[in-house]
Amino acid sequence: MTLNALPQPGPSPVMDRHPDIARLVRLFYERARQDSLIGPVFEGIIHDWEGHFRAFTAFWAAQLRGRGRYRGQPVAPHVALASSITPDMFARRLTLWRTAAAEVMAPQDAALLTEKAQRITQVLQQAVADTRTEGETRP
Repeated sequence: MTLNALPQPGPSPVMDRHPDIARLVRLFYERARQDSLIGPVFEGIIHDWEGHFRAFTAFWAAQLRGRGRYRGQPVAPHVALASSITPDMFARRLTLWRTAAAEVMAPQDAALLTEKAQRITQVLQQAVADTRTEGETRP
């Protein structure tokens, strides 16, 4: 997949207000979609890429700058995929995020976004693990 295969950006106030974060989100997903481990998961569940880019730009703007209009619930989709996502997938996603953040963001922002991504990953992994455990204990 090439960059040209990604949806082209449309007008978006959040992406216009946070162009650095918008670039980070696009770069991360460009690489994630091409990745043999996690790409198929993203491609299988995300159908509105522009909407996803806007939502995650808002999410990371809120994480970094304390402002943004993200209103999603990021744990629920991960729990719904508990049977098909693995710790290796979380690790790969975090590696891709860390690399993209270092390339696009100012060093202090990249460090903060990576730290937040690590904490969020821990929460998501625990939610997925709890879901698996619950499924194993049911009769």
